[in-house]
Amino acid sequence: MKKQRWTCIDILKCLAALAVVEIHKPLKVQSGAELLILCRFAVPVFFMITGFFYSETVAHRRELKQIGKILTITIGANLFYLIWKVLLALEDENNIKDALLARFEERMPEDFILWNFSPLSPHLWYLQALVYVLVIAFIVEHLGLRKLAYLAIPVLLAGNLIKGNYSLLLLGKDYCHVYYARNFLYCGLPFFWLGCLFGERKEALEGCLDKKKMTLLLGGILVFWNMALMEQRWLTKMNALGTEEEYGGTIFLAVCIFLLFIGWQNFYKENVVTRIMAKIGKDYSMLIYVLHYAVLQALSKCFKGRHTMLARGYRQYGTMFVFAATVVLVAAYGAAKRKLRENSTVKVGNAVLERV
Repeated sequence: MKKQRWTCIDILKCLAALAVVEIHKPLKVQSGAELLILCRFAVPVFFMITGFFYSETVAHRRELKQIGKILTITIGANLFYLIWKVLLALEDENNIKDALLARFEERMPEDFILWNFSPLSPHLWYLQALVYVLVIAFIVEHLGLRKLAYLAIPVLLAGNLIKGNYSLLLLGKDYCHVYYARNFLYCGLPFFWLGCLFGERKEALEGCLDKKKMTLLLGGILVFWNMALMEQRWLTKMNALGTEEEYGGTIFLAVCIFLLFIGWQNFYKENVVTRIMAKIGKDYSMLIYVLHYAVLQALSKCFKGRHTMLARGYRQYGTMFVFAATVVLVAAYGAAKRKLRENSTVKVGNAVLERV
């Protein structure tokens, strides 16, 4: 019997991809700042999703294949943004060498190796962090240390807060840098291990997350969203707002959202909207993450200085423009790739028939 797909997790991936776009191109609407804090759930949830299915990856002995796949995407994404930087420099009539060197800092090798900073595009840190996480998970798994790794979760999450939003308050200006919190160690590993923990208990979670508990999780989302908002306001009042990444409330918010979508699997009923979202999450979410930043930059250049209705719409609702354009681009890329594969298969088949 074929195992049922976790369609609700695919939908969550779609929403997380949309949330990432919102972080980089916020909606200019009332309560936009509050929405931005809500969207911080996205990257923690991406790490949790990878961890949620890691036991199955181990069971099928696909760990090295998974590492190779993410490493290939990471290298490809960095090469793409290297070419993209060259194209942007040509468009702006800048010196290409100077434009590229400007992306590198004195601490670049250290930041790249230790803290997953990519000088080519800031959002690519997630891909390299994911590679590190999967390599560490592979080692931990084969040493039989997963339970010990679970004990490290609260320590690493505390490190996320101390090195992140509370760094200016607790450590001072010299230690307040986004790379110190937004990396494989303080963001990737704890959320990945949380996902693993939930993944080991898939059946139990499905069984216990009834409608009453789902209502509690919805309430928890509101509570922890407001908790994150209060943290931001308090730190701002103290003039000690750090990296503006995950707040304490964000951690619990991400967990509530993740559990809510696991529980939704019991009550899920497909319709046109959820079918489209599941398709986007399943097939496009990773490439949306990689490409949306280039799409954002391209659209911003196209609409810069323009006063048309479309340009005004982009400036106010840029999230939706960037997300929709990226989905279309990724879908077109997928269709072209499938067409090339089919043509290649036909040619190989014809060659075999000719020989026969």
